Formats: sequence, structure tokens, C-alpha cells
Amino acid sequence: MVRITQFLPALAALTRPTLSTPVDPPPLNIDLINWWTKNIFICPLWRGDLPVGFRDLAGSICYNSQTKTYTHGTVTTRLYQIPGAWQQDDRYSEIINGAGSAIQKGLATFGSFVSQPLAINIGFAWGGLGDRVQIDSDNSGVKSPCYILINYPPSWVDIPLQALQKDIIQRMYQCVEQFHKPTVTTLTEANEWWRLGIARYFDGLSYPAKPAFHTYGLYPEEYHYGITLYQNDDAASLFFHFAQQQGWTPSDVNTWMKGHANKATYDQERTILSADTKITSGLWHKFILASIDGTIKYPNGQKITNTQGGPPKRTHSAVVDLTVGQNWSKTVSVSSFKGNTQVITFKAGQTLKVSMDPIVGVEWSIRKVGTTAWNSGDRARTVNVVVPAGANVKYEIALSSTVASAGSDYPRVLVKRSA
Repeated sequence: MVRITQFLPALAALTRPTLSTPVDPPPLNIDLINWWTKNIFICPLWRGDLPVGFRDLAGSICYNSQTKTYTHGTVTTRLYQIPGAWQQDDRYSEIINGAGSAIQKGLATFGSFVSQPLAINIGFAWGGLGDRVQIDSDNSGVKSPCYILINYPPSWVDIPLQALQKDIIQRMYQCVEQFHKPTVTTLTEANEWWRLGIARYFDGLSYPAKPAFHTYGLYPEEYHYGITLYQNDDAASLFFHFAQQQGWTPSDVNTWMKGHANKATYDQERTILSADTKITSGLWHKFILASIDGTIKYPNGQKITNTQGGPPKRTHSAVVDLTVGQNWSKTVSVSSFKGNTQVITFKAGQTLKVSMDPIVGVEWSIRKVGTTAWNSGDRARTVNVVVPAGANVKYEIALSSTVASAGSDYPRVLVKRSA
């Protein structure tokens, strides 16, 4: 046996701050080599080529004393550290412990969604370029393990802790996606929106976004209504938060992900999404209405802010002024998995019947501007509009579409004066 009293200063220098309490030094009378080999391991960085900035870390040695393991059901997550000067940073303990809290929250939410062993390796490193938290995208065909790297300061030294925690949970759920769809690790036009959007939905369950996060990444309130659902990537999480308001559960969202076919292009995705039995034209239309009204919330009741604004609105300048029995029509447009509002002014003192061309997949609702209740229902319905004498009144018609067409649909607003 080797007495290692003379090595204790060196060992103390190698042992950085731990995740919770310091690890006691080894007893004085031990086999130094045996102790050493049991307390070090090659850092499990990546399966494919390491990202730019991390490549010189290949083969790095990590320490059990600086590693924490979290388990929920069949999912085991190991949080390790690649030793370096970053471990002396002022926010070291805050960030390390915060990462551990995020892992626990993520596992509590979706750890039970995996029925077989899934290993997630999450490592703290330094010097990487790109996203703060990166996941190995060169893991095709592998259900487990999954690799994640967290880039430590100074690149994001001032980031709010919860913004980082959101990123960690997002990447962890992508590991769940990898487990269920091991050949879908590469992001494509067609799968990026639901892979990132659903993952971001799950991090919002634990850490609702705050205005202070906006400069640190894309979050649900930045949903862009100028492009389709299947091009909204991270921001598509807004739709899944709305679906939860309509009765979906986190398990339902996960089940939808597992059952949704993987496609390569936007055209292929639009076609299969248009025939989806869960994301129906009715659900999509309700989402557009809620987006107009700004009523989408996180499960904790916090309103999700629309920093990009709601669906576009077009106000028509002409006043609809008809004689009894006269008809009027206006062609409007709406694109697949988009929505908009058309504002039309009706002449004072007229009673009108309003309808639209009944195109399958196109839904519409109508209400008087300034009121909150929408008239919704069968797309072929007719709505009676009574305009009191004295002043013209504006009405808004909300449109949405889940039609598979690559272009826009052009339904007509149909109006007939009845009295």
C-alpha cells in the first residue's frame, strides 16, 4: 500500500467544488492507483464530431466528485463537469445547482414517458460556439445514450438562470424524442417545428418565459404569424400550450409526437398535418381566435405575451350598403396553417345575412368590433347581422385554414340584405 500524505495538496487542487457537499479526501492508507481509477472517467462528450470550440476537449478526464446522477423511472441523467478555470467563476454554484434543479423538474414531467433505459449525459464545458446548450445531432439510430453540452461563461455570463434552465429541459426532451424516434435526430424542414416546438413546450411547463429572457433566445411568446405553424420551430410551443388549455395533457403531447410521421419537406409535412386527427381544423381555428384575443396561458395561469403581435388584420375601406334583397361578395385569402382577420363596415339601419364559401379545412368566425364573443360553428352557416340606425358598424371575420394546398385559398364573404 502507498501512503499518500505527500500527495494531499495535489489532490486538493484537483478536487473542485462539488454539486452539494465536498467529498472527503481518501484515507491515508489506501492503494493510490485503485482510489484514483475509481474516481475518474473519460468525459462522455459526444458520439459524432464535437461542435466547434469543443473539439480540443476530446478525451478529457472528469471526476466522480464533480458529478451528480438523477434518476426517474427508466431515465438516468448524469451531470458532469470538464475541469477548468470556469469552475472558479462567481456564478459557479448558482449555475451548477440550477442545472440540477432543471434536470429534476424535467424528469418529473416527462421521465415516465420512456419505458426502457435512457441515459442522458449532460456536461459543463467551455469555449464552444453556437447555442448555450447543444445536443448531439449525429446520433442517428441510437435510442440511448443521448449527449448534451452546456457552454459555460463568459459567452453568456449575464444570462438569467431560468433561461438556461429552460434550455436544459428543452434539450432533455429532445433526448426523449431521440429515444422514441432514433432515426429522426437530424433536423429537417418538416420535423424541426414539432421537435423544437414540443421540447420548448415542455420547458415552459417548468419555467414560464419572462420578458427578461427575450434577448437570450426564442421563446413561445415570439410566435410569428406571418409564417405557417410548421415553420415556427421553437415558437410552435405556443400552439401546444393552447392545446393543453383545450384538454390535452403533457402525456397527450408526447403521444402525438410519438405517432406523428416524420417527413423531410414542408410540402410533405403540410399534407400529413392537414389530415391529422388531433390537430383538426376546429382546434387550429380556436388557436387563431385565442391568438387574436391574447388569451393563451401557461398552466400556472400566466398569460403568454405576443411580442410579434397576433394574426394579420386587413380593414376594407368600402362600406357595404345594400338595398333589400341585394347581394354583395368579397374575395379574401387565407393560407394553410395560417390565420387572419378581415374587418368590414356595414351600413347603419340594415339587417344582413352573412356567410362564406364552405371550403373544407377553412373555418371562420364573426363578431362586432369591440365585443369579445365570436360567432363560430359550421362553415356553411349563415349569421344574421342587425346594424342599428344612426351609425355604421365594423365587424371582424377571423379566418383559418388547414387545407393541404401550397398556395392560398380564396373564399368569398357573402352578404345579402334581408331588411
